[in-house]
Amino acid sequence: MPTDLAAVAGPVLLGSLFNWGLYGVLCVQVYLYHLAFPHDGWGAKALVYGVFALDSAQTCIVTGDVFTTYARHYGDVAELWMQHNEWLAVPVFSSLVSCTVQMYYAYRIGHLARSKALRLGISLLALLQGVAGIATGVQSAIIRTFEELEAKAHSATILWLAGSAACDVLIAGTMAWLLLHKDTRSAATRARITRLVHIVVETGSLTAAGAVLVLVLYVALPARAYYAAVGAVLGKLYSNALLVLFNSRMRVAPVVVAARDEGSARVRAKAALGFGRRSASRSGDLGGVHVEEQVWVHTDEIQMDHPIETRVDLESPKDADLESTGAAPSM
Repeated sequence: MPTDLAAVAGPVLLGSLFNWGLYGVLCVQVYLYHLAFPHDGWGAKALVYGVFALDSAQTCIVTGDVFTTYARHYGDVAELWMQHNEWLAVPVFSSLVSCTVQMYYAYRIGHLARSKALRLGISLLALLQGVAGIATGVQSAIIRTFEELEAKAHSATILWLAGSAACDVLIAGTMAWLLLHKDTRSAATRARITRLVHIVVETGSLTAAGAVLVLVLYVALPARAYYAAVGAVLGKLYSNALLVLFNSRMRVAPVVVAARDEGSARVRAKAALGFGRRSASRSGDLGGVHVEEQVWVHTDEIQMDHPIETRVDLESPKDADLESTGAAPSM
């Protein structure tokens, strides 16, 4: 048995760890979406929960492959080169998720620009890379090993990854241009548009960079399988980018009110989830140690009724001097 198997065993193991990490982030984002926007349309909910279901299945498949390689066939070097079900988890599922997310962006761009031609062009590019990704998966299922993948599935894989990166760059650039040239006189609306542009450009750059990195590693180091570490999280990058866009409608604003308490130093923090409003109950004068805080999570559309309560104890009752604060940074 070779003494150094890091170049063979490392990428698949790291890919599964990164996959689980981003899956945890995705679960939190989906939960926040579920709380914040229960009255979104069926199309938006189908998109969010459908992408989440695909990514959940992908994580299960990746975990099963890692268990097979490192537990069931421990010590078998030949198993390290086998793709097992990676052909389904990475090329097929990742291309399905990326194509779905890019099609949604194409729909939004067509709505903003009022251009069917622009929507059609981006949609066709998304479909092209999605079909190429599925073709890569089919070829990978036939090839079975990482060693022969670059030689026998070269064209389809390059078309999939390059097409995905090109589509991401096109989407980010087009949405940024459309939003920045949107005519508005409201400073608040302009600030929200600027924030949305930052989100679109940053997430689009991240997904494009992921696709380019997989492509470079695939072409430059085909015998090392380093591309498997990044390829395992490619779909998670797209799904998290989508949820970041959906959840960007949610804002958190705290209101802190202080009151005098003659006894012990106790701070009571009440957090409530609500819509488009702030509320606080005042009692006593400022400068005391009893603090009531109500935090309203502001959204653009939906009211949320899920209270959370926390309690914190202070040790120094003399020097507390809390004043009302404004809105907290947006989520």
